[in-house]
Amino acid sequence: MHDYYKILGLNPEAGNDEIRKAFHERAKLFHPDVNSALNSKQQFQLLNEAYQTLINPGKRKVYDFKLKYGSAIIFTNKPAHRDKAYNPSPYSQYTSYKANNTASNEEPFFKKEKIDTVLFYSMLLTGILAVVFGTIQLFTEKWEGINDLNGILFGTSFLFLLLYGWRILNSKK
Repeated sequence: MHDYYKILGLNPEAGNDEIRKAFHERAKLFHPDVNSALNSKQQFQLLNEAYQTLINPGKRKVYDFKLKYGSAIIFTNKPAHRDKAYNPSPYSQYTSYKANNTASNEEPFFKKEKIDTVLFYSMLLTGILAVVFGTIQLFTEKWEGINDLNGILFGTSFLFLLLYGWRILNSKK
């Protein structure tokens, strides 16, 4: 199976404008009227086949599926049709495969947002406790200098950085 993306010099996320541009650039090089090499006609036909497949959204989905999984034939648990005229398109097979194999609508137990929230609140509690215990230590023990403020300074700076980082992350959503 040919890799049409490599033939056109594209990445799989390329849009239709990029596909057209790449095709026209390469067509100028491999067109049999311009290129006199023996295999220029075959190269141009392959280039045209790649273009026709990737520019058509339906054909491109089927091709991407074949490229990823090696085949467009999808086996389902449905009974076989006895009608010889019944010949579903590879795209309909692809969509039935996607429908049968999509995850259920249930939310996963460990969702990234839930884990982030739990970690944030546990770290927030750690910062608050550092400030509280630093304050208790400051009032219960004899003052021995500026080093007695370490717990309070750590907790305050930790809380500031934590809340600032959380604000930045949530502003990007």
